[in-house]
Amino acid sequence: MSYRIFLDTADVGEIREAVSTGIVDGIATNPNKMSQVNRKYEDVICDIRKFFDGPIAVEAISRQCDDIIAEATRLSKISKNIVIKIPANKEGIKAITKLVPAGITTNATLIFNPGQALAAGLAGSPFISPFIGRVDACGQNGLALFGDVRKMYDAYGIQSVVIAASIKNCRDAIDAIIAGADSLALTYEIFNQLFEHHLTDLGIEKFTSDFNKIYNL
Repeated sequence: MSYRIFLDTADVGEIREAVSTGIVDGIATNPNKMSQVNRKYEDVICDIRKFFDGPIAVEAISRQCDDIIAEATRLSKISKNIVIKIPANKEGIKAITKLVPAGITTNATLIFNPGQALAAGLAGSPFISPFIGRVDACGQNGLALFGDVRKMYDAYGIQSVVIAASIKNCRDAIDAIIAGADSLALTYEIFNQLFEHHLTDLGIEKFTSDFNKIYNL
C-alpha cells in the first residue's frame, strides 16, 4: 500500500475529523504533540484505534542503541501497525539495523542531510522523514534535500518511503512531492489547507444564489 498522507497530531478530535475525509493513511505523533494534549501514547492510541486501523507513529526517546531497541520493542506492543520513530544518528541507525529484521517497523526521523537519509535507507528503515521547515530555518534548501534523496534512492534501489516532514504550508507540501517525496506529514492546519480556496467559496455562493433564483427559493 502507498502511504500518501500522515496526519501530524495527537489530538483525537482532529484525527477523527481528518480520517473522515478518507484520504488519511497514517498518524504521526511525537513527544511535542503528546505534550500539547497532555496525554500518554497508550491512551491516545487506544482512542485512535476505535476508528482507525492504519499505522500510528510514536517516538522513541532513548539515546543509546540498546536502550532504543528496548524502548522500541515495548512501544511496538501497544497496538498493531505501530511505527517507531528513531532519530537518524549513529545510535539510531545501529538500532534500526537490528529492529527491522526483528519485525519492528521504523521511521528514521530528524533527517537534515542526504547522508542521514542514505544511512537510514541502507539500514532498511521502511520509512524516513527528512524535514523541510527546519532545514530552511538553518538557511539551507529543505526542498532540495528531497531531490537529492530521490536521486540517491533511485540510484541504489532503496525502497524506503520518503516522508516530507516539518511542512509549513500547502505549497511546501506540493513542492515536496514534485521534488521527490513519497508521502507527507501534515499538521491538521496544513491538512485543511488542501481543501481551501476563496474562489471555491465564492463559486459555491454564486451557484447557490443562481439556483435559488431559478427555483424561487
